[in-house]
Amino acid sequence: MERLIDVVHVQNTSVSSLKSAIVNLLPQHSLSLSYVRGQCYDGASNMQGKINGLKMLIKQESRSAHSIHCFAHQLQLTLVAVSKKCLQVGELVVLVSNILNILGSSFKRMDEFRESQKERIQEALDMGELTTGRGLNQELGLSRACDTRWGSHFKSFNNFILMFGSILDVLGLVVLDARSTDERAKAMRYLRACKIFEVAFMLHLMRDILAITNELNKCLQKKSKTLQMPCYLLK
Repeated sequence: MERLIDVVHVQNTSVSSLKSAIVNLLPQHSLSLSYVRGQCYDGASNMQGKINGLKMLIKQESRSAHSIHCFAHQLQLTLVAVSKKCLQVGELVVLVSNILNILGSSFKRMDEFRESQKERIQEALDMGELTTGRGLNQELGLSRACDTRWGSHFKSFNNFILMFGSILDVLGLVVLDARSTDERAKAMRYLRACKIFEVAFMLHLMRDILAITNELNKCLQKKSKTLQMPCYLLK
């Protein structure tokens, strides 16, 4: 059973400040570091540092406070790092992120995007390409990918493909209606890039690859799964 103790505001995220916040909080609930049996943090250096990281400072005061980095989080960080070594993938991530930033930068564009999506869904329903039902045809979000959030790249690419037509519609409107020439030029550049075969190919390729690892990520998050680790005894 997991229970939330408290949410604490800190002035900064230095290791010393984070440790002080934890040490000062525990006695308020009649707890101490000696009771700690496990630690779990994200992959930030101030958390996971092998010398001065928060987990090591806690471990120095409580040897039983073992830290195991979330397997799904490790998989996500490794996958993103390896993928970005490919220049084409790195360019795709930047392109998708920039386009989502333009579309999400104003309420007007979001309204135009929703209206375009509504029209395309209605058209697909009329043509029999979509079916109606409970939970179907839900509004998709313009979710941005985050290197430290598992599954976010898959969701970002997948939604981008599903909303591709509406994204092009809004980019076209930005080209015509944006106030600044710089913004119109950016929208035109992104619009042209989206129509290149290599970009479409990379979108589908990365979506399919990340779909595989996304299923593994889901399995790693299930409480019912127990990972069997090999144990070796050495003389």
